[in-house]
Amino acid sequence: MNIRFSLLRPRKALPLLALLLGACTSAPPVPQNDAGLDLGLPRQAHVVERAAGRPNLDRMLVAQQIGPASRWSLFDPLGVPLARQLLQNGAWHSDGLLPPNAPARALFAELIFAWMPQGQLDSAYGPDTWRVRTLPDGRRVRLFLGSGGSDCAPLWTVAWPAPPAPQSAFTITQADGTSWLVSPLKDQQ
Repeated sequence: MNIRFSLLRPRKALPLLALLLGACTSAPPVPQNDAGLDLGLPRQAHVVERAAGRPNLDRMLVAQQIGPASRWSLFDPLGVPLARQLLQNGAWHSDGLLPPNAPARALFAELIFAWMPQGQLDSAYGPDTWRVRTLPDGRRVRLFLGSGGSDCAPLWTVAWPAPPAPQSAFTITQADGTSWLVSPLKDQQ
């Protein structure tokens, strides 16, 4: 009887352990209400992925408003689509025949957070999920803490250069150290 009881006890603790571990990690969040977000769409950006031990990867991103949804597309330098997703009613949906691309979806969520005006962050994500800081060198940093709030390390950090540098370019750094350099594409005329 004692052996049976001791075997059941860890099983009962597993859901609680999973809940505690999941509080600081989760899938990339989307705004609670994506209708009417002011992200300045359409946007085109050059993004460069940098990760330790790998060569830098150049990508082109296009984000546009399509009726009540926003379409997020990522392309390689030759224009081959790598990911295409629609964000509508707080959920991602595949757009086209491309297979799911979790890293691209994470990047899309991070860009929404970076491009969202600060005044909309509380209503979009909740007041305890993010922080803004100005570093001593003048760089502005926005941290996304997720549902774990200030008890967790940031899931990602967005950093803009110190003024007078243009504020249209920024860097997103993920918790694993991968970073994305994001800059607007210049119109070709």
